[in-house]
Amino acid sequence: MKKDQEPTASQTAQKNQGGAAVMQRPGHKLRSGAPVVERAALQASPPMDETPDFSQLEPGATGGGSSVPNQFSGPSFRNPRERFRFDGHKMVYHLDRVLAWQRGERFAPVHIDMGLTKFCNTACVYCYAVVQNMSRGTMIEGDALLRFIEDAGRVGVRSIGFIGDGEPTLNPAVYDAAVLARKVGVDTSMATNGLLLDMNRAHDILRDMSWIRFNLSAGSKEGFQRIHQSKGENYLALLETIRSLVAIKKQYHYPCTLGLQMVLIPENFDQILLLAEAGADVGVDYLVIKHCSDSEYGELGIDYSLYAKAEADLKRAEALSTAEYVVQAKWNKINAAGDTPIYRDGVRKYDICYGTPFLSQISGNGDVYPCGPFYGKKRFLMGNIQKESYYDIVMGDRYWAVHEDIRTWVDVHKDCAIGCRQDYLNKFLWDLKSPPEHVNFI
Repeated sequence: MKKDQEPTASQTAQKNQGGAAVMQRPGHKLRSGAPVVERAALQASPPMDETPDFSQLEPGATGGGSSVPNQFSGPSFRNPRERFRFDGHKMVYHLDRVLAWQRGERFAPVHIDMGLTKFCNTACVYCYAVVQNMSRGTMIEGDALLRFIEDAGRVGVRSIGFIGDGEPTLNPAVYDAAVLARKVGVDTSMATNGLLLDMNRAHDILRDMSWIRFNLSAGSKEGFQRIHQSKGENYLALLETIRSLVAIKKQYHYPCTLGLQMVLIPENFDQILLLAEAGADVGVDYLVIKHCSDSEYGELGIDYSLYAKAEADLKRAEALSTAEYVVQAKWNKINAAGDTPIYRDGVRKYDICYGTPFLSQISGNGDVYPCGPFYGKKRFLMGNIQKESYYDIVMGDRYWAVHEDIRTWVDVHKDCAIGCRQDYLNKFLWDLKSPPEHVNFI
């Protein structure tokens, strides 16, 4: 183009539309035929020789509000803070333990899922604990539980979830355990059906637990009776208990997070929106909707391909989220059946389970295992906290021999349960153990 020639129509349109000058001699024509922007003509605002004035940019602002690039008007905040991480892992915050693992040292698990009993007062149709040898009346004795809590603090356990093969509130020592754990520097949480929660100890658990999650997979009396096989009136009673806890938490400014968890099965697809609305009504912090974890023998009979039928309602439920109330489906695992052969055919993205030293499990009778599906298998029994010190168990040869047995002889593609607890950890650890070439070219 000669100096005295006017730009073409396409060049004029591009300049007018984007507000940027175009190069008159770009070198050669691109496949799109579009004009090329003259970068050198762009004016950074403010110029580099002036001190930028950031006082006009409020936190959360979207920069200059323009869709045109290269305006240099400040960051554009469009990603809301992830208040909870239900679908993933947090190993990056425990790199000291990862380094100890890489060095071959002995260390305490970051987290323990722990049963306090081996029986329950409801009969949820999706209950995984039924395949873990439930035994009415069996529980960890109070003195043994408190000794374990002290040992956990001494050995360096960072969190314990009273989430196991039985209902934790059937063990009256759960409240004292939470209070003691706070004193020895161990975070605790609890997953409960809530029907027998002792409201006389409400202040203790709201003050000293990090979170309490109510296992509720229905949003109506009829649904509650059908899914949890408990009286429909118990559904209304549970909502009132939760509502009371929310009120106490707000009045006394307790930090404990209160939430609901729905285990998704075809029988409760019709309850998704009802439960999401109920959660908003009682004032909990969140509702998380998760896949149903089937056993290694498929005893729960979950057809994960059916989850696609619930997708629309799950998205409608998530749309009910507000700044105070989060509704979130665990899409990574809910959609796994339609993703690849992963989960659908048992195939994993890793070949070895490395995660058990970081996330351990204890049964409601005190038996220590590397993973829930190993409950009752003597080969993987590491010890019992009612008979010996947990500190001695973790630092003992038997404990680490079991972890080595898992790494050496367990075939994760056929021996392990679907959607296991260590799955996300294993993807992360497998990548550390199996790096690609040229890792410095990040």
